[in-house]
Amino acid sequence: MVRGMAKKRSKRTGGRPGGGRDPRAVFIDRVANIFDVPPAEAEALASTPLKQSIRVNTLSTRPRADIEADLAALGVERAPIAWAPDCFHLHSPKALVSESALFANGDVYIQNAASFIPPLALDARPGQRILDLCAAPGGKSAHIAAITNNTARLWLNDGIPARIAKLEEVIGLLGVNAETITTHPAQYADKFIEAAFDRILIDAQCTGEGMVDLSRAGALRYWSLERIRKYSRLQQRMLMSAWKLLKPGGLLVYSTCTFAPEENEAPVSHLVKHRDDADLEPIPLDVPGETPGRTNWEGANYEPALTHAMRIRPSEFLEGFFTARIRKAAD
Repeated sequence: MVRGMAKKRSKRTGGRPGGGRDPRAVFIDRVANIFDVPPAEAEALASTPLKQSIRVNTLSTRPRADIEADLAALGVERAPIAWAPDCFHLHSPKALVSESALFANGDVYIQNAASFIPPLALDARPGQRILDLCAAPGGKSAHIAAITNNTARLWLNDGIPARIAKLEEVIGLLGVNAETITTHPAQYADKFIEAAFDRILIDAQCTGEGMVDLSRAGALRYWSLERIRKYSRLQQRMLMSAWKLLKPGGLLVYSTCTFAPEENEAPVSHLVKHRDDADLEPIPLDVPGETPGRTNWEGANYEPALTHAMRIRPSEFLEGFFTARIRKAAD
């Protein structure tokens, strides 16, 4: 009887991170350790309301000058982002843009500025065959299309069928030419996709810690250490599968909007350790608030070259983010 009661109690608390500790305290401690800051600063980092940014859609059929004039006429206050061409931090309320004809017609697109990093890090070129493995809702796919002036051969995939409708809506609105759209599970991509790619983007499913706002009630409702471990295993399989689809000399960019090294450095380190043809490269972007990737975490040692990866600390316009750029050796 006593054993049964103990088992039942364990089942109730087993999902709580840190052996029954308050999830908020565990979360703050982890953020503090990841960024090497005091807990009070970590709590502030994870309690910052995020402002949005916009990207002017260069695939729009309207002249750029007309789009800029319409933004001015609406009174949209914005500041150019030095490291992201055609992108602006939004100082006006988001609704001023989201409720405008400019947004409804696909002349501009609203994103968090951190989402501009992966498409720029990918170094996409016209005519290349490019796979966006976790493409929905489509903002990064559209950015890649704009960078290549709609001449890349885009294969857009998302493993969650319910998200495909939104993906098709966004790329249709933004005038993206997609050669192929599929719904294959990303962790088994090589089992379904019989093609080789010059560039692959994996903006992986994750726990989304970088978007957490602790000032909001229920901010950690779905967060747990078990979810981190679950996603880590999934992300590792995604990387290993996608690597088989990358051409020699090609680039793979891996990104998440989370803090956890288990979801960031760990799966990337696993790939590099197990594939002799995988090399981490620096990301040639000067993003405010960037810090190097970690080379260790809670007793685990990662590839030293992970210092080339880019971590983003949350700030006014940037959610917490991680990006790594990996080159496959040429034949």
